[in-house]
Amino acid sequence: MLLHVSIRDNKTGGLADIKKASTGGSGTASKKISRKKFFQRIGLASLIPLAGIWYSAAKQTELKDRQIKKITIPANIPSGISFYEPVIVSKENGKVNIFSAKCTHLGCIINKTENDKLLCPCHGSQFSLDGTAIKGPAKNPLKKLPFKINPQTGEITVDVQA
Repeated sequence: MLLHVSIRDNKTGGLADIKKASTGGSGTASKKISRKKFFQRIGLASLIPLAGIWYSAAKQTELKDRQIKKITIPANIPSGISFYEPVIVSKENGKVNIFSAKCTHLGCIINKTENDKLLCPCHGSQFSLDGTAIKGPAKNPLKKLPFKINPQTGEITVDVQA
């Protein structure tokens, strides 16, 4: 930084210019930053509130995903496939399996069976009665859900995410 001062010379009555190069020490002159550096700093400073908003939204989604809903299925379900949205109950030879009714492709609710296959109404995925994907676009099997059978009533209780 260059310091430029004009003073009056008492002997000659004229002005004398004094120029002094600053060594970057502590002075009262303000430090200029480039326009590019200014906008970089503003951009970085604006990321802080955005990070806070993103974190808050992620926490709310996480809490929503943790909500559990109890589904109670009556004891007298018939053999074969039964739909109790959001679950599918498969009962064969007294053995019960319960699957999520959400298609593993994009989450559509499976609510139809045809020729011993579970059919997704949205994109045509097909699943066997044991939940295995047999025709795409879904590649993953249906999610098998844990359940409890009440020994007194025979009712089945399933916990699913709401």
